[in-house]
Amino acid sequence: MHLITVMKFVGGALALLTLTFLPTIIALCTRKVHWREAFVVNLAFAFTFAGWFAAIAWAATGDDAKIKTRFRGLSTRKKVLLVLELVLVEMAVTGYFVFHHSSHATHLLH
Repeated sequence: MHLITVMKFVGGALALLTLTFLPTIIALCTRKVHWREAFVVNLAFAFTFAGWFAAIAWAATGDDAKIKTRFRGLSTRKKVLLVLELVLVEMAVTGYFVFHHSSHATHLLH
């Protein structure tokens, strides 16, 4: 393997890790949220678009009181429906990107 190829791979991996753990990095820099809490939330939700953006917003603002109050006020049925909705939206967005971009990739190969 060539050194340039290895350097590109390592650089790409570091960029991907930095982007993935951006909410934790923001929590470390702003100190509005304890970094360990941000890290756990980041691990749990980093692989969904909605969860990653929510983790960034939470780490940057540190304001979760309104979210907790509203969520606790919901009935169990509404909580389940909300989580189900988030999962279905995430599946739709991910499916769109996977199939849309894979169809472009197959056109390039032919």
